[in-house]
Amino acid sequence: MKIPKGMTEQEVTETINKICDRYAYKFQFAFYTPEDIRQEAFIIAMEALDRYDEGRPLENFLAVHVKNRLNNFKRDKYYRQNAKDDSNNNTKRFLMEPLDIDNIRDEFENNMRETDDFIKIIEDNELFTLIDESLDVSFRSDYLRIRHGVYVAKPRREAIYREIRNILKENGYEEG
Repeated sequence: MKIPKGMTEQEVTETINKICDRYAYKFQFAFYTPEDIRQEAFIIAMEALDRYDEGRPLENFLAVHVKNRLNNFKRDKYYRQNAKDDSNNNTKRFLMEPLDIDNIRDEFENNMRETDDFIKIIEDNELFTLIDESLDVSFRSDYLRIRHGVYVAKPRREAIYREIRNILKENGYEEG
């Protein structure tokens, strides 16, 4: 911690604590409590001391710096409940709202029902060997996920199925 000239460590700590207490309740949101925000603000203020220009009052410098960084923190961590096409928002939603395992299983089973007929075609070990040897490397990891019952997004799954169908057609197998 860089201590500004003419100040003691205790005075700097008191100033930082004053700033942290000021913003702890103003910036609380979601699952971040005032104590969490206070700790974030304290860390931000301690890091800012290295950039402090001693020609300005320390409290003003820290207040502006901490407020701006807390605004960034809140913006980056905030989850908007009704946002649709925001992958960052979905990641935050999954962290903040635990998913019900039954819903996940039901969704997975519904998605897999569409492909059950196709999967039955390639259940024969001979076909698995043929597909394993012929499938392009770019499809390999998702193909193995499908084989082991792990969910793969529909567009990617369909691309893999097309590739497998082509392999089967090239080797004289007909879809049944």
